[in-house]
Amino acid sequence: MVLGLTLNLLFLFFIVQARAQEPQALEVNGAVGGVAFLNPRSPQDPSQYSQIHWRWENQVTIASWKRGQEPMYPKSRFLGRLELLDNHTLKMSDLSVGDSSEYRLYLEDDTGKESVQRVRLRVYDLVPKPHVGATTSGDAQQCNATLNCSVSLQGVTYEWIPLQNLPRNDGPVLSVSFNPAVETYVCRVSNPVSSNNASLTYRPPCSWTGESSSVTCATPSALVTLGHLVLLFLLLPVA
Repeated sequence: MVLGLTLNLLFLFFIVQARAQEPQALEVNGAVGGVAFLNPRSPQDPSQYSQIHWRWENQVTIASWKRGQEPMYPKSRFLGRLELLDNHTLKMSDLSVGDSSEYRLYLEDDTGKESVQRVRLRVYDLVPKPHVGATTSGDAQQCNATLNCSVSLQGVTYEWIPLQNLPRNDGPVLSVSFNPAVETYVCRVSNPVSSNNASLTYRPPCSWTGESSSVTCATPSALVTLGHLVLLFLLLPVA
């Protein structure tokens, strides 16, 4: 029993030592639909290595190269989206959130000695236009309001930016109270690869106007009015 316990402890010790010696993963961020470069830790001279290959989640080989040969890209979910550059950097295009994972670069020199480098890729959605709104209470002489900001996306940070030296506030909700005056508040929503914002403007006595969507369309009534004007213009020469 003592021997078994000792062997287990030795086994755990070697596991801990092996993990401690593993290379620390580099962090790379990318946006959905964009491009990411999985870079080796330091510039690589291809002449130092006889062959290299990249693995996804340390299981599937997704790109490989041997001296004197062209890069190869085995069939995988990444096929058609990879390019192996001269310094062994792996370029990945048309990113999706599912590409977020750990990738390992294995480099083998002429003596057969192998070294490993790890890259952790995190792919994020682009931040959409925030939805903003205000809930008011109180009288016109002292306008109290709660400003709200939201996007349909997880893992983002919110920041309110008052433009006239008011205290900064982080979070999707901001409470304000002041005497009537024109004020504009900007809600900025960010993640590691993108940001977007929308504004709310206060107008006396106690109303708020939210920024419209970045895409504007003519309303049906506007289209009808435009049609009437065009018809009137066409009929003028006849008259």
